[in-house]
Amino acid sequence: MDRRALIADLKSRIAGSGGEGASGSGLIPLGAEAAGVLPGGGLRKGALHEVAAAAYRDMGAATGFAAALASAAMKHSALPVLWCEAARPPFDMGRLYGAGLAAFGIDPARLLVALPPSDTDCLWIMEEALRAEAFAAVIGEVDGRSAALTLSATRRLQLAAEETETPALLFTGHGKAAASVAVTRWHVAAAPGADVPGMEAGERLPGAPRWAVSLMRCRGGRPGAWLTSWNEEEAALSFAPFHGDSEAGFAPEERGTLLPFMQAG
Repeated sequence: MDRRALIADLKSRIAGSGGEGASGSGLIPLGAEAAGVLPGGGLRKGALHEVAAAAYRDMGAATGFAAALASAAMKHSALPVLWCEAARPPFDMGRLYGAGLAAFGIDPARLLVALPPSDTDCLWIMEEALRAEAFAAVIGEVDGRSAALTLSATRRLQLAAEETETPALLFTGHGKAAASVAVTRWHVAAAPGADVPGMEAGERLPGAPRWAVSLMRCRGGRPGAWLTSWNEEEAALSFAPFHGDSEAGFAPEERGTLLPFMQAG
């Protein structure tokens, strides 16, 4: 095998290419359309991922997107998910809502909620939970501007995730985030729900959850923006190219027309 062929083969293995075998190759499948979004078509299991809201009013939408990623992880594991909640701003829009989570295929019986008293405690709990190998995914809510969220802290989470092949998801609120070693970083804004079949003109009925999502960072991949929808029947995400503001995921003049699709609690 020549050098170029060897390098191509190694890149393919690292990216976890293999389509249908994504769940067994270190990746969490997110649906067929994710092949054009993430290397290998899925979210890396043994890695730290970050989700942030484009603005404070998008916190509920970003919570829903995080729930969708957690649901995808649970679909390919029998283990529960740990979600470390914060009641401090900007996470003061309400508690996790069971019926809302159930719409994403998250069984409340498989969800363990922790209420850390501080950001430092939240990061410690996340690291210990990752090393315990007892969860399908570990989620933590820490303001991206928190002094506790250092490059060293994210590196520890990344190493713990790598060692146990457990995905770690850090929800960093909104605004400028701190330096991080996260493999992916997503910015999420609310978008109008998908049309409901049979809906008459002028009616406003809630359709499938939908977000304007920007992938700001992707190790081994490329940033981009998509109008992303959740398919409850297939428990998968769909991605349609979206040409909007690179930070918010949609053009500034459209912001006033977008409504959050869910209430976090």
